[in-house]
Amino acid sequence: MNVSNYGKIERGIGNPVLVTIVRLAVVLGIDPAVLVAGLGAEHLPADQRPFTVAEFVSERAKRQRQH
Repeated sequence: MNVSNYGKIERGIGNPVLVTIVRLAVVLGIDPAVLVAGLGAEHLPADQRPFTVAEFVSERAKRQRQH
């Protein structure tokens, strides 16, 4: 992992993918769940909020029509 990316994660401004979280946990010798404990949808950036079920179904239908 690039050191600058690690620094962003450490400062709380990075948005690591699951693989990165697991790798960090392995290096730290902890369960990955420890790194994400207490995090929820309210911690996501506004542009990455979770889909509602209706939004997910609508988006999936739209993508299927495009193919």
